[in-house]
Amino acid sequence: MEVDAKKVTERLEELYACGAQEDGTHTRMAYSDEDVKAREIFQGYFREIGIPVRMDEAGNLIARLEGEEPDLPAIMMGSHLDTVPDGGKYDGVVGCMAGLGVCEALVKAGKRLRHPLEVIVFTDEEGFRFGSGLLGSGAICGEDLGISENDLDMYGQTRKKVFKNYGITVENVAKAKIDPASVHCFIELHVEQGGTLYKNRIPVGIVSSIAGVSRYEVQIQGQANHAGSTMMEDRKDALVTAARFISEVPNVVKRLGGQYTVATVGTIKVAPNSVNVIPGSCTFHLEIRDQSADVMKKIEEELYTYVKKLCDEAQETLSWEHISYHEPAPMAEEVKSAIEKAVKKLDVDYTVLPSGAFHDSLLMTRVFPTGMIFVPSEEGISHSRYEFTKEEDIRRGCDVLLETVLLLDNMEIEHK
Repeated sequence: MEVDAKKVTERLEELYACGAQEDGTHTRMAYSDEDVKAREIFQGYFREIGIPVRMDEAGNLIARLEGEEPDLPAIMMGSHLDTVPDGGKYDGVVGCMAGLGVCEALVKAGKRLRHPLEVIVFTDEEGFRFGSGLLGSGAICGEDLGISENDLDMYGQTRKKVFKNYGITVENVAKAKIDPASVHCFIELHVEQGGTLYKNRIPVGIVSSIAGVSRYEVQIQGQANHAGSTMMEDRKDALVTAARFISEVPNVVKRLGGQYTVATVGTIKVAPNSVNVIPGSCTFHLEIRDQSADVMKKIEEELYTYVKKLCDEAQETLSWEHISYHEPAPMAEEVKSAIEKAVKKLDVDYTVLPSGAFHDSLLMTRVFPTGMIFVPSEEGISHSRYEFTKEEDIRRGCDVLLETVLLLDNMEIEHK
């Protein structure tokens, strides 16, 4: 019994057509016509093998293959079909197609699990349309989504209107919450979105945890003045101070962090933003990611102390605001163990590694026993039209997913 990887890759191409543009870019934005079309095609694959699919109140698609003991909690698999602007054909979609492939392999072999088996396509994982993602998984987990009918998307459309066209309502989204007792576990197969597997020529990664993320808005207030007549020793240049700080960020991470610790300044804005005016203020955003909350805190403290010292020396004012935080999300030991047993049984080379990127599994870990399987992304490229994963790597990932499901079907898992 094995997953038909060739069929998986052929279907990836079919779904890629839903969002492929004439200029060579590819965008399948959540709630768009392209997204709806892809979801319809995906549902059709399940109907072909006699598996019903329903849409819940948050727009999640859930296909269910009944087990021999339908009252047992379900083993869940899945990911997302929506993409970022000019995204690729593998991010999220591979996990959905792998779940379909596992179901198809079981049906073809006439094999019934003890537990029901469900495949989920989560709604709006990427989140770029309204500025916040993980909507479908958040609803399933009972998260406070903080959404309103009056939210405006990037085109100025209200969430109420966009949701109505999608067949859901803001009012009912919370009803998608799933009772934890009804779920045995959740597994997500995904491309790595990093270069560890590719660089080391390792075909499978077992995810240990998803990194925590801390974000900060930092503003340095100096003094705007004439760029031609203000001597260097008389300046309070906010951008120069910010630049000194930003250049120190990699050094602090190297000193206090580990192999997978990262910190990034990804936005910067100066005022008055004129070629002949010394920047009087500089505002930027800092992000720190790591598997350890303690490591993230130490880096934050070190960076704050450093920028405060720079501002004091320059006689400038500092504003440091902690604007968001997501805790590190460790995977369930039982599910990780099952994945490891599966790769060993299949004699597949593997490594255990963290995920620096967010996935629906980030929220699922809070409620359900969760595990993730990574397959390589060529050159470590993702969120790009150049994203590529070999059919052979997809095949191995699907085989590991299938074997993991078979093992989990006969395992007891402790819930939180």
